[in-house]
Amino acid sequence: MKREMDPLKLRNAFEPMPDGCYNALMKAARSVKEERTVKRAALRTIAIAACIILAAMAAAVAAGSILGWNDFFKLYHNVAVPQTAQEIMAASQPESFRLGDVVFTVRERYSDAHLAMITTEAHLAEGVTGIITADAPFDPISAYGDNSAAVAARLGVDPGMTWAEAARQMNVPLYSVTAMLEVPEALCGSEAFADPLFNEDGSLSYFSLQPLNGTADAAQLVCQVWLRVERENLDDPEHPMNEWKAYEPLSIAVQPTLDAREYAVPAEAQTQGNFTLESVQAQLTPSGVHLIAVFAAQAGATEEKAYERLREVRFVQPDGSEYPTGMNLSDGISNLDHWPQVEVKQMIGTEKIPERIGMSFAGGQQPIQLTLKK
Repeated sequence: MKREMDPLKLRNAFEPMPDGCYNALMKAARSVKEERTVKRAALRTIAIAACIILAAMAAAVAAGSILGWNDFFKLYHNVAVPQTAQEIMAASQPESFRLGDVVFTVRERYSDAHLAMITTEAHLAEGVTGIITADAPFDPISAYGDNSAAVAARLGVDPGMTWAEAARQMNVPLYSVTAMLEVPEALCGSEAFADPLFNEDGSLSYFSLQPLNGTADAAQLVCQVWLRVERENLDDPEHPMNEWKAYEPLSIAVQPTLDAREYAVPAEAQTQGNFTLESVQAQLTPSGVHLIAVFAAQAGATEEKAYERLREVRFVQPDGSEYPTGMNLSDGISNLDHWPQVEVKQMIGTEKIPERIGMSFAGGQQPIQLTLKK
């Protein structure tokens, strides 16, 4: 999740990410399949949709009206959050922070060894008037789909307007905000992502998810939420009128792994070019099932060859059909920090470890069948 994204004109909205975490994310990004354009778009770090809040709705709102992760996944990815994970998130104690003219409230939080995620609701502080957007205040409102177009309709402005034009027409200030989860560098897994959604009462639910590398073993994940607020200069996009930034401490209870099983690896699957498949494990957490294949690099293997050979590894159902997508929306090589071992991970949207799975190594090939060890 590199902070420099000049093509998106984010104007250095975020503080630099630790090198170790950034390297892990960039390695993971190389393993994403080119044909999965929808998934790549979802995981494009900081490719964040915009959102808006009316000044008249700046007061605190009832928690029941705030959209959460289950709404987000249903609306955008046809992914269901397991009931147990929903209950854990719903039981989270809200925690609020004020930064400049905006109040942020972390309402949902969840973590296990493989995944950390929060929902942060944002609204203008009491007595503050204006419009709130995410990180593209000078882009068209309608560029972010039906959810943002509905807000334009509620405001009575043309959805083809930019946020800045809408603020100009309404003669109110324009605020740009960010609420990103930051986890310790040593726990970073693959590529993170963030997105907001509009709530009908005008507040903003900001979703931030960070895959972890499976090594989180403490009872609490001690992390922080990165908050940013800018009051935009409508006539000079490069020089905001005011800017506030802060890291706020945050702790998330780490949910235990509920079950861990290993699959028997058939002889025909063990050799993959310069890589030997050593093990395939399934770990069940409240968020779903994480499948982990461990390969060992042999003589002549390189990191480049690992991406060439192993980027196509995919877990499927025994008949070859796709599993429901897991909540982290990603799969592939997690990182190469433990070379000569290479981990390939995939999260599937099931609430039970499958007795049998298929494993394919290239498109069009019959998947190899794996069965749980007794």
